[in-house]
Amino acid sequence: MWGALIGAGGASAFMLVNGAALGSPWVWIVAAGWVCAIVVFAWAVLVRPRRFEQLEPPSKQASTIYLVSVVAMIVLIVGGARLLASFDRSELTVAWVVCVVGAHFVPFARAFGRAMFRVMGWGMLVIGIVGLAVGFAASAVAAVAGVAAGLWMFAVMVADAVGGPLVNGRRPDSTVPRAPH
Repeated sequence: MWGALIGAGGASAFMLVNGAALGSPWVWIVAAGWVCAIVVFAWAVLVRPRRFEQLEPPSKQASTIYLVSVVAMIVLIVGGARLLASFDRSELTVAWVVCVVGAHFVPFARAFGRAMFRVMGWGMLVIGIVGLAVGFAASAVAAVAGVAAGLWMFAVMVADAVGGPLVNGRRPDSTVPRAPH
């Protein structure tokens, strides 16, 4: 539950900060989309009755994977932002951040036995790469990538909360029984 709330904060930041960068009328459209996303998220994660599956104990390397992923994310965000600034392309930083944040989620899937992280991470990585590639031609696309990343995060967290099979995969060696439906 705490992870979902932290994720909702990150998704909100992606949407609201980058929606504001798009200017009017998009700022209001993104704000309305964010309100809808928050309502659906709150219903699926906080209000809707659900059974919690017994989670796998984290792998022995989970703490190390988490720490290395977070440190690498911070270093890559700062380094990439500086590199983009040196080429006078700071407007692409948000797409770079989406790539790096997405990439930092991918190893969590194995470390914590949650496919949701793989789905969230790869989806964000694709969104960020498209934002970077197209952003070189139309810089506003980078901000759109930030909004799309926030929406993607909300969608994956909601799918996880309602039991979507794409995000609820488990480690192949799992011995923990599934929760009853």
